[in-house]
Amino acid sequence: MTMSNDVFLTGITDKYQKELLETRTVTEGNVVSCFMKDLTLLEDTKLSTDSFVTKDGLFYFSMLKKLREKGFNSIDEVTILSNLSDNVIDRYNELGGYDTIRHLQSVINTDNFNIYLDELYKQNIILHMADDGFNLLKETISPKGKKIVPLRLFQRMTSVQVLDWYESKLAGYQISESSKVTGEGEINFSDEFLKSVAEGVENGISFEYGGFDVNGDQINCFPFLSRQVMGVKEGTSTVIAGYSSTGKSTWNVTLLFSLLTQGRKILIISNEEKQNDFEIRFLNLIVYKYLRYYKLTKRKLMTGSLTDEDKAAIQKARAWWNENYGHQLFFVSVSEMDMSVNKKLIRQYILRKGVDTVLIDTLKVDFNDRREERVDLDLVQDSRELDAIAKKYNIVMISSLQLAMNSKGILFLTSNQISNAKQIVEVLSLLIMMRNVYKEELDPDNKRFYCEPFRKENKDGKWVEVPYTVDPTGIYRMVFFSKTRFGSNSEDDGVAMLYRYYGDQCRFVEVAFCRPKHDQIM
Repeated sequence: MTMSNDVFLTGITDKYQKELLETRTVTEGNVVSCFMKDLTLLEDTKLSTDSFVTKDGLFYFSMLKKLREKGFNSIDEVTILSNLSDNVIDRYNELGGYDTIRHLQSVINTDNFNIYLDELYKQNIILHMADDGFNLLKETISPKGKKIVPLRLFQRMTSVQVLDWYESKLAGYQISESSKVTGEGEINFSDEFLKSVAEGVENGISFEYGGFDVNGDQINCFPFLSRQVMGVKEGTSTVIAGYSSTGKSTWNVTLLFSLLTQGRKILIISNEEKQNDFEIRFLNLIVYKYLRYYKLTKRKLMTGSLTDEDKAAIQKARAWWNENYGHQLFFVSVSEMDMSVNKKLIRQYILRKGVDTVLIDTLKVDFNDRREERVDLDLVQDSRELDAIAKKYNIVMISSLQLAMNSKGILFLTSNQISNAKQIVEVLSLLIMMRNVYKEELDPDNKRFYCEPFRKENKDGKWVEVPYTVDPTGIYRMVFFSKTRFGSNSEDDGVAMLYRYYGDQCRFVEVAFCRPKHDQIM
């Protein structure tokens, strides 16, 4: 990228050693040149004006960002001259005008964009480390006893590896117990506290609704459950636990759909299912809940037996999705739940994509016959590490957990069903447990197992329980609030929720409350 004589922003060369800035012009030039070739790449980053320290890099980034905000996917000279202020155009002409842009477009390869972007992130991390007092040019001793110069070492690293190095360095310092204190003060119900109460800051992110459908009607997700548990909260961990084939992934799709409609950026890390599996569920949900088109099923999508009407609905759903949420949901498939890999992925997507919600699908508590060590103890450590990430980056962390099959048949689910890994409950803000419903539980004549479904109705200003008759031909799931931040848990009042499950349409419908028996069925 062509640079002016005074390359860096005011104060940068005084603030940082020249070695930290040696390749900065090339790095910023590569990233900005990619944006020149494809403006949509701006959607895939968390860059801001603070990410640039060269004058030309900052100018081009700001100019291109403004054009992207106006809806342009690519640029030409007419677009630039017609949509920017005179001052911007004057600066643009000083830098060579469209000839410069055309040259940069011709020499850059956007296939390497992620490499260029990671280098910019890495160099920004290095500058932040310098801000924190790290002397990156001073020779130090590695854990293996070798003499190293950190800046040289970083040249072979990615941005995430530099972060890991930085954190491991900090972790090696001794700290006093007082450093673990995160807040002190008198209990005096300050104005700030009362204001936070009035604004409902302790209420989490609701997953009651998913925006509005094509007819302008509100889309239900999990309204009763969300109110019961007060949503999911940033900086905390939530677990959705259930046995294999209960529909945990479909459940999570509905939950994530609601969060997407509130502007959340979400990363799914899955060790069991492929991207296509989640896409089928989301597409099924959108066609049904947004378009209100009821003829498309999961089976049709998987077998390809689609009518012209089905195909038209799919195209409408895709267009609506891409227009509204296409850049908010990311998916990564992994071969196994390796927490070191997961942590790197989460950091990358927080840093590069602005992700603020993560779903880990799926953790398991079954024993692994091929290993001598107990994987339930691994799960305890994994859950603690995930919760630490949630707190550190103030994100919503959600994990689906597959329960051990040897506890299947127990009717009242509690944390006791999480095998020998009950310690994970200690770090959770919310634990929701789900199982299949047995036909005996829906039979009023079966005194032993009948779950007594009921709904709550407001009569004369009081909420009363009204018995509810469930359609016995349906397929149902029972959901337990095994741990919540506020309100009653299922163990406190004996109440769970009954959901009708439409597997072929990838949806759950809240039906009623119920009182499952403390019993076991075979």
